[in-house]
Amino acid sequence: MAEGVLFSQECIKLAHLLADAAAKITSKYFRSSSLSVEMKVDETPVTLADKETEKVLRELINKHFPCHGIIGEELGNENLDAEYVWVLDPIDGTLSFVNGVPLFTTLIGVLQNGKPWLGLIDQPILKD
Repeated sequence: MAEGVLFSQECIKLAHLLADAAAKITSKYFRSSSLSVEMKVDETPVTLADKETEKVLRELINKHFPCHGIIGEELGNENLDAEYVWVLDPIDGTLSFVNGVPLFTTLIGVLQNGKPWLGLIDQPILKD
């Protein structure tokens, strides 16, 4: 099999692993009475679940592809000059998440040289 195909398969496999890891964390916090909510500078909510999920996703990316970059909704950016840059929004729809509405998603994307190359949307509570 060609090297490019193997690399693509590894990225897809990692994207699914990231979605599964995010689902495990967000499911733990969903509808939890102990969920703390803060407001970001832009007046949108952020929770411990957002931050913890992104931290774990970053660790997994760095373990599998240490030379790749990351753009993160909650924890900032790193290595943006890399050929491949992962784009993470651990909980897209935090307001729904906070209010116990299962219509939030985890967004995972990969840019190659600044252009969309791979994308995955996961609804962990709806298992879709």
